[in-house]
Amino acid sequence: MTPPSSHGGFNSIDGPTAPEFNLASPLFQHARQNGKLLALSVDGRNVSYGELAALAQRVARWLTGRPSRPPGFVCILASRSVEAYAGILGTCWAGDTYVPLNPKLPEARLAQLLSMIKPVALVVDDGGLSALTGLALSAAPNRMLTGFGELPPHDPEDRPRPMSAWDIAYMIFTSGSTGLPKGVMIPARAVTCFLNVLSGLYGFRPEDRFSMAHNETFDVSVHDMFSAWNVGASVHVVPATQRMGPLKFIQEKQLTVWGSVPSTAVFLERMNMLKPGAFPTLRHTIFAGEPLPLRSAQAWQQAAPNSSVDNLYGPTECTIFSTWERLSDTPHVTRERGTLAIGKPLPGFEAGVLDESCSFIAPGMEGELALSGPQVATGYFQDPERTAERFPVIGGKIWYRTGDLVFQDASGIYHHLGRLDNQVKILGNRVELEEVEKHLREVCGSDMVAAVPWPVEYGSAQGLVAFVSGTACAPSDVKKAMRSRVADYMVPGAIRVLKTLPLNANGKVDRRELERMLAEEQT
Repeated sequence: MTPPSSHGGFNSIDGPTAPEFNLASPLFQHARQNGKLLALSVDGRNVSYGELAALAQRVARWLTGRPSRPPGFVCILASRSVEAYAGILGTCWAGDTYVPLNPKLPEARLAQLLSMIKPVALVVDDGGLSALTGLALSAAPNRMLTGFGELPPHDPEDRPRPMSAWDIAYMIFTSGSTGLPKGVMIPARAVTCFLNVLSGLYGFRPEDRFSMAHNETFDVSVHDMFSAWNVGASVHVVPATQRMGPLKFIQEKQLTVWGSVPSTAVFLERMNMLKPGAFPTLRHTIFAGEPLPLRSAQAWQQAAPNSSVDNLYGPTECTIFSTWERLSDTPHVTRERGTLAIGKPLPGFEAGVLDESCSFIAPGMEGELALSGPQVATGYFQDPERTAERFPVIGGKIWYRTGDLVFQDASGIYHHLGRLDNQVKILGNRVELEEVEKHLREVCGSDMVAAVPWPVEYGSAQGLVAFVSGTACAPSDVKKAMRSRVADYMVPGAIRVLKTLPLNANGKVDRRELERMLAEEQT
């Protein structure tokens, strides 16, 4: 068995002095030291550390003001608003677990999640309140915060509740192959380790101005928020209309730390907007969530000459980022892909490549990437079987089996080659094709369905195309029904009705043949 690769250091959370595991503690400290510093800029409103800490403390008092209860789940049905961030911080302050939910979810999907989670409370903004209709409203808890006017007064002496290393800091849901979303539970210890690692690597400082381009339901948002607030820096929320074309926003806000999916760089490069020197204030650029094309990375580097440009890889189950690769003059490019390698493990992580028998294999051989370290999640919410399957104990350590096909080259660099299953990334969002197909079967009343990621560029899908057979449903009706069931990025952009679906030698739907059909149509 080939020993897995690792990166030591930055593992201070296991030392003799217990750290502050509550994610709101740095906010509390910075508010006390210099409460006038800018903490958050969102939707034309600037919020200082003092103001944000006061809001968070009031939310926490609202959450804990009833008879004592054990820590619970608090759903944040809000996005890109002061209410969203105050709700997240207030939940952390109270010692509870925050669970972000997208207000744009279909009613049935939202109701399904609320019924699964059974939160002790719900924090909403205007968009979240509008989403609470019908089944979703019926599944919502009685305790609901709909405005700051409902909050108790601020107590400046109240501080964030102590949390243990294994208390769950947040839970984020990802697509599930069974049709049910998977809740990934991240302990406070994992987030604390992650923040220590990133701060050590990048040297973030109070004068930094971070972008917030990700939705709160995307785990990279945890980095956007807490890497900034951990050091007393400010977070600047990118308006939804500028997320793919943030040129003016970066310039006007004079951002120093940018983070987004690589599709942003690809889009700006195609639009010829990455002019040399366009982003002189940037110090660090972090791309994550999907493969990073070398050409787009190099174009971004020219636009941001004072910035590092990094490709960070990591599943939600390993607390945001697990490996990293910095763009250099002699870049490590994945063969036949034209994308930057995913690099080496972050400090504190071990990585290895598994064969089908779950044994580690030698460098150069292709297999499943496995990760181990203090950032590994507790497991899946109410799913011990899937947790045992994906988080096996190997050699006395808990590993996470990512399902990603990789190989390690002779220099120790890992290269991502795709998935071993039918999971795809659509603009950074994880999607299980089986989940999409489950809903297609129910909508169409036919088992002959297939969802194909299309178009795919540099290993990342821009959308989905559905193929169906044996149904009387019109494509427009199928799309309408799908919009009522799944998130927007899971709704196929086109529905193709065929007499029969092509099958391979094993009698299964031949996805490659469907992809070939789409490719022929393009030429």
